[in-house]
Amino acid sequence: MFDRNDSLPLSLFLQGERQARLDSLVIKACMRGTMSRLAEWLTAPGTWGTRLVRNLADEWLLRSVIRELHHLDDRTLADIGITRCEIEYAVRHGRPHA
Repeated sequence: MFDRNDSLPLSLFLQGERQARLDSLVIKACMRGTMSRLAEWLTAPGTWGTRLVRNLADEWLLRSVIRELHHLDDRTLADIGITRCEIEYAVRHGRPHA
């Protein structure tokens, strides 16, 4: 009876293919941006953790030096040039000026 022609004209096919390529490029660009932001977001806790551990180690070292100086007698501290009440300040900020 009737021959049915289901084919699209070539120009419509090419327009559809071009649109599909553009859509694909847009999706890839969005994914690239999203993945970049995700990578930045995921590295932030690592940076914070590293900074936290470094600060804790620094504080531990300062406290151990303060403990060691508190074990010294007053004469040795006087030879160093600090009094017992100046130990923590001297360790954290340097020796007080005379």
